[in-house]
Amino acid sequence: MAAWLTVVSALFTLSTVHSFVPSHKKLSATACSHWFRFSRSFLHSKQAPEQELLDYDWKTQWYALTFNSYIPNPSESAEAVPAAVFGHPLVLWRSEDDGEVHCADDVCPHRSAALSEGRLRDGNLECLYHGWEFESKGQCVRIPQLEKGAEIPKRACLKMRPCVIVEGLVWAWMGDEAPTTEPPRQNDGLDDWTGEKKGCFVNDVQIDLPYDHSYLAENLIDPAHVAISHDRTQGGDVRENAQPYEMIMDHDSISSQGFTGKFRYADKENATWINLKFEAPGIIRQTGNPRGKIQFGAALHCMPLALGRSRLLFRAYFGGLPWLATRIIASRPTWQRNLNSCKILEQDVGLITTQEDHFSRTNHTLKDDFLLLKSSDVFVGAYRNWMDRVGQGMPWFQGLATQSRNVNNHLSGFQLPPSLDPANHRSSGQDVVETRYHRHVMHCPATRKALANVQLLKKVCFICSVAVITATAGLAPTISSSSNILVKRLVSFGLVPAIPVFCIATALLRKLESHFFVSFKRKDQLRREKGV
Repeated sequence: MAAWLTVVSALFTLSTVHSFVPSHKKLSATACSHWFRFSRSFLHSKQAPEQELLDYDWKTQWYALTFNSYIPNPSESAEAVPAAVFGHPLVLWRSEDDGEVHCADDVCPHRSAALSEGRLRDGNLECLYHGWEFESKGQCVRIPQLEKGAEIPKRACLKMRPCVIVEGLVWAWMGDEAPTTEPPRQNDGLDDWTGEKKGCFVNDVQIDLPYDHSYLAENLIDPAHVAISHDRTQGGDVRENAQPYEMIMDHDSISSQGFTGKFRYADKENATWINLKFEAPGIIRQTGNPRGKIQFGAALHCMPLALGRSRLLFRAYFGGLPWLATRIIASRPTWQRNLNSCKILEQDVGLITTQEDHFSRTNHTLKDDFLLLKSSDVFVGAYRNWMDRVGQGMPWFQGLATQSRNVNNHLSGFQLPPSLDPANHRSSGQDVVETRYHRHVMHCPATRKALANVQLLKKVCFICSVAVITATAGLAPTISSSSNILVKRLVSFGLVPAIPVFCIATALLRKLESHFFVSFKRKDQLRREKGV
């Protein structure tokens, strides 16, 4: 059973993959036309070796913004949910319970304040600056300051974005024209509204991270780091399992929409293949049967929020587990699984941000300083090479041999709204440190509710401890002189033992509460370990 649980925890958090660098091809006539079409973007890039560019436009893509379950019903909350794609701010809301999700550019047509800082009122989206209200199609239906009899200006409307729910994810189309495709699917029997799969256990978690989405994709497409970076972490692996991989790229699959391949342990006899698919704009899909009848699937959506900031929508599901293993996993609260997933991703943050720092400081390309191994980095190379070939169609990019000049211009000229980046927005003040609360908790209804319950219980225990101490102190002088046996027993066997119980409970709840506000603390862990 221990072996089964190890497999389950490893699959349940961050299974990852690698990449292969395809050979360079000379620039064709078609590629030349693509070059001139995207010349404005590419002229700000480092010169690339000759290779065939692929026709790509970041706007003509569907982007997974968040999970359907993360958008509240108006009867439960007045909150409007912020999102962003490549620095383009968006706002999401529902006009009725369990209804469709609406998506619009996050700017009020009145004086350009962020609508995500507003609220819902009777199913309409209200800007909290002057109270302008907008219905689900983006039309303004109320301006409190408008003169009686005056018509609402035609320009007082929102720029709406096509928005659909597929496999439990909220997708938005960023193109100016009507969508030409449907959102990409896992095509593995996931329910369209909830994302659940019959007979399988599904884990969904969202977390925002302080580095570019390409580094996030590179991290998640790399299984070789798991045994080292997540050594003896629940959901990770142990460093003794670090070993070479056999990785195979399907070179015929490479296109503007991604590539496919497969990988397995090279040193394990009869190791099972895991199928990998990278799909534009940033989706890493994995499927396979790693242990016989165990069915495993993952969809890891790496979304570009802004320069230097990305969002991961992590989904893993599996079936065919032994009954006891299924019951053990199901018994863990959603918020507890979410915090553990956050821990896994936080362990890599210090490493990935220093990668970005290095290339920003040296102005080198990744190809200058990367030493990629065939036994571990095949898919990493393939992904970065793919970015070389499609990056001219993105607002910014970092490939293996080329990159846009603005890729490291973090926070220059643009900042996400305070509800989407509260720790770094200037309205939060200078002393705010980003924690797990900002990255995950504030966006996730299940984890946010768990935190509220923990804080409430902590407050109750603290009040009870103060009340018990006060009552004991008040009754203490009368105990020796009192002939009332009931009072003596109440103090001796009720109040006095309750003091340490409530004090310890308060301390433990305070410790549990701190897990919702963790910053990046790998150094603290290393200081407690020995280097020999």
